[in-house]
Amino acid sequence: MPLAALIAAQEADDSGQGLRATLPVAGRTLVEYQAALAARAGADMIVILVERMPGELARAVQRLRNEGAAVVVARSIADAVDRFDPDARILLIADGCVADDAAVEALAAAPTPALMVVPDQPEHALLERLDADARWAGFALIDGARLHATHAMLGDWDLVSTVLRRAAQEDATRIEGDAEGEIVPLIAVEPKALAPVERALMARGRRDGAGWVARYVHRLLIAPIASPLAARGVKPMPIAIGSVVAAWLAPLLAAFGFFWPAAVLLPVATAAFAVARAVGTIWAPELPARRLLIAARHAAALTVLAMLALMLVKTLGWGWAIVALAIPAGLAGLDRARPIEAALDSGERPVWLASGDALIWLLPPLAVLAGWPWTVAALALYALGSFVIRFDALARRAIPRLAAS
Repeated sequence: MPLAALIAAQEADDSGQGLRATLPVAGRTLVEYQAALAARAGADMIVILVERMPGELARAVQRLRNEGAAVVVARSIADAVDRFDPDARILLIADGCVADDAAVEALAAAPTPALMVVPDQPEHALLERLDADARWAGFALIDGARLHATHAMLGDWDLVSTVLRRAAQEDATRIEGDAEGEIVPLIAVEPKALAPVERALMARGRRDGAGWVARYVHRLLIAPIASPLAARGVKPMPIAIGSVVAAWLAPLLAAFGFFWPAAVLLPVATAAFAVARAVGTIWAPELPARRLLIAARHAAALTVLAMLALMLVKTLGWGWAIVALAIPAGLAGLDRARPIEAALDSGERPVWLASGDALIWLLPPLAVLAGWPWTVAALALYALGSFVIRFDALARRAIPRLAAS
């Protein structure tokens, strides 16, 4: 059965400045976070129940629609109920409530009716108590027939609480809201209540791959830059496109013989793309057109490498063309090894393996220490050596399996 979502957005926040749904979180609003949770759990339609439509909420709804979400605004309970077919599975999200993706996805996969619960502990005192042991986390899974029946019985009376009580009386499946994940379920009644959610979203945006550049270089750069940009609502795509433009300025400089500025510009472009990716993944699984943007940046770096190789060939001989070709050959071999790694279930790649970004970051310091010829030789050795060592490790892992079969 299809999954839809019903988000309540009717209560004012404690500051008196607006609705709970418009409380700020990571540069956007709480209702956008709730809608993103529902969409990632599989909801193909999101109904927002709100009696009055302040400007901030209208802008949030428009942003969601611009991003492709099927968002419908219902001004009354009767209007909201009419939006759902009796056979629909409905993810009900109470006003101001947040939870982690893993818990919401587990709830969406449960049989109806189902409730997300948390232990009856002091930190959950604002959530509604179910019994002596548990409180409702503000998320429920019901079917359209139950929603229609409840509305027929009560009219516009407190629909959410009534649905909750009926589900509890029917021994609904209980999903532990804080069993796993980074975000503990809570109800946000004021801006500072969302601080833990914002920290978790920002931390999500700092996960940019598993190589040493991502872990030890980009992470240091992203932390002080990406969070303020996201908090100001800066879009990631202009930053990403700017990084590609900066990357292609490098071969333009190299064409006029300015290899040093080109060598510095490539890491700057790589860092800018990492920031863009971090800002984008705070709210989405991945930056749009990520593969195309990465390919464009790496094409710029390869163009610089080709120009550098041409310079070395002119001054030192054709042998340097073969040395330079070892760099893309090694990287291509590592890329082709990924399906083998997946088939062998070899786990996470070693952090030290060569990558395009790793070679780009090594280019300037190596050039300072060793000059252009030995820099190209060192990068070729690193790329080709990474491939040979990785391939040998995979072969050693595969041989016993082949022998056993």
